[in-house]
Amino acid sequence: MGTNYYVVKKKPTIEEPIHIGKSSYGWLFSFQTQNRDYGDIPVVWNTYPQVKEWLKKYTVGEDAPYVILDEYDELVSYEEFIDLVDSKQKDEKNLSNPDNFNYHTRNIDGYRFTDGDFS
Repeated sequence: MGTNYYVVKKKPTIEEPIHIGKSSYGWLFSFQTQNRDYGDIPVVWNTYPQVKEWLKKYTVGEDAPYVILDEYDELVSYEEFIDLVDSKQKDEKNLSNPDNFNYHTRNIDGYRFTDGDFS
């Protein structure tokens, strides 16, 4: 069982959310690669530093146009999200899982990324 994380606009919109990725027990966080426009803002991330930079720019502060939500509609702060990913990267049970970079995921500097949609 895992939890998906998304970026959504603060104000109501008909636009689809941006799928950041999924956290599952015993696995490294799995990011979904993005390369598209979200409204008038480009979303391009293929590495963890790009994800962090984009999320910090667009989800931190009162004027930020987006928020991070989990699949249960719970708000997740930027700091909480980064702590989650970083803790999974340091967890020995996750690091020792030999299947971390199988199942259509790529190893980008030790982080899992996939190009396709997943849930």
